[in-house]
Amino acid sequence: MRGDGNPDDRLLKKQIMVLNRHLPQRRKTLKELLEEEKPHVIGTDGSRHRFKKNELDKISSMIPEVSWGRLKLPLYIEISSQMSGFRIKGKLECELVCQILNKEDCGEEIYIYRGDTKIVRRELPTTSQHIFLIK
Repeated sequence: MRGDGNPDDRLLKKQIMVLNRHLPQRRKTLKELLEEEKPHVIGTDGSRHRFKKNELDKISSMIPEVSWGRLKLPLYIEISSQMSGFRIKGKLECELVCQILNKEDCGEEIYIYRGDTKIVRRELPTTSQHIFLIK
């Protein structure tokens, strides 16, 4: 056996990796995606994840053009057994989610709950993804 921890911990980490295999190798900025004819990212499993142009246009109308080069997509909705609720990190990401949810108090990190997550996923189905975290 390897000496890098509890076998149960290693198994859990492997399972989380399987859950996250859909995540992109590299996220792209909104600006990059708007310039592509067929906007997409490549997943760690080699799959191609396409973004709908109308969603990208919607997002571009919600944030200033000077910020398009800083907003990375897909937007991550973080899930962890350590948290109650879901976390969104990043100033632009939080501003975007707060606009969708009609919330005013936004910082660089917000926590939302299941009902809010459903709204975000309904509004941004191809530009948001769940990411599972393990601590």
